[in-house]
Amino acid sequence: MQRYFPLINAVWFQLAWLAAIIYKQQAIPFLLLSVLIHLWVSPSRKQDAMMITVIGIIGVISDSFLSLIDIFSFANNAIIPIWLIMVWAHFSIALNHSLKWLSRFHIVAISLFGAIAGPLNYLAGQRLGGVEFVYSLNITLFAVAVIWAVNLPVFIIIQKRINQRIQERGSSHVEANQHAHSSGAVNNK
Repeated sequence: MQRYFPLINAVWFQLAWLAAIIYKQQAIPFLLLSVLIHLWVSPSRKQDAMMITVIGIIGVISDSFLSLIDIFSFANNAIIPIWLIMVWAHFSIALNHSLKWLSRFHIVAISLFGAIAGPLNYLAGQRLGGVEFVYSLNITLFAVAVIWAVNLPVFIIIQKRINQRIQERGSSHVEANQHAHSSGAVNNK
């Protein structure tokens, strides 16, 4: 399953995104369960949990900022709905699996990708009724493009650092265990 996990994650993320946009508040139990199941089956649950925490917080702050300055609005005048917070959790996980390929590119290319893909996703969300744009389409998409041109490279840097930190901890534990076993073998002679 680990070999196909990026593909599974890509489909998983798209289904979660679509469920959130279409069903909004009614999708929250499904979205929460989806995150928990993912963390249970993930080959990298520590990294994924850290990604949800760090990137999820940055994403929620970014969308809250855009909502507070009336770039877009949500039903019931929520600054940011819970279903969107759950989308951020799923996106954070996707960065570590199905979107991990982005980390191979130069930061400028990642920024450009963010400036294009970010607004397209928000436009799709608006067309499906998940968000309302308060200003004109051009102003809204420009603001989202600027945010995503900055955020996506930051997210990729965070993803790389989290994975590096977890790998270093794992290898230091392995080295410590190997050292303890070899020291024990020497002492027993």
